[in-house]
Amino acid sequence: MRTGLFFGTFNPVHRGHEALVQSFLSSGLIDDIWVILTPNPPHKNIATLAPFEDRWNMLQLAFKEKDELKITDVEQRIPSPHYTFKTLSFLKNSYPNQVFMLCIGGDTLQQLSTWYEYEKISHKAELLVAERPDSPNFTPPELNGFRVHFCEHNPVAISSTHIRKALMAGNMPGSGELHPEVLQYIQDKDLYRTDPTIAGL
Repeated sequence: MRTGLFFGTFNPVHRGHEALVQSFLSSGLIDDIWVILTPNPPHKNIATLAPFEDRWNMLQLAFKEKDELKITDVEQRIPSPHYTFKTLSFLKNSYPNQVFMLCIGGDTLQQLSTWYEYEKISHKAELLVAERPDSPNFTPPELNGFRVHFCEHNPVAISSTHIRKALMAGNMPGSGELHPEVLQYIQDKDLYRTDPTIAGL
């Protein structure tokens, strides 16, 4: 089994994430994909994060029709800080015969050398990179020790930050940005309606 690993805070999960997952699965390079929900990323402002349970529930709604996909809370069970290398090490120890492929975008590939213990990631996983027309589709020399595979991808021009800002401004995203059931969940739970940095939280 060759399993893709797609990490993120998914705050919230949007159509761009869904398109990435589809491109990874359509590449023919992996048999399935595990979506790994990060509780508290060390490089982001956690004040803007929706609760883990809500982000988990939204992932379940967005991907409920994907049989080749599993959503995992593995990082919830690993001591923080939640660095990708630490999680990969845990997974490789837990599934020694599994071939893991770290699923990332082309922009992330160019930044990977800034990650914690990035060189050691090559011993735990190969890279599956979704090509982007606005990012260089080549492997930086710092990553020469990695096995890198590229897959075709038509990116969706949307981001979680954009969606949160729209919601805080009272604007509802459309179906081209969020899965309808995810949008309904956000409305039902009244998520992202207040900017915690402004509220002083």
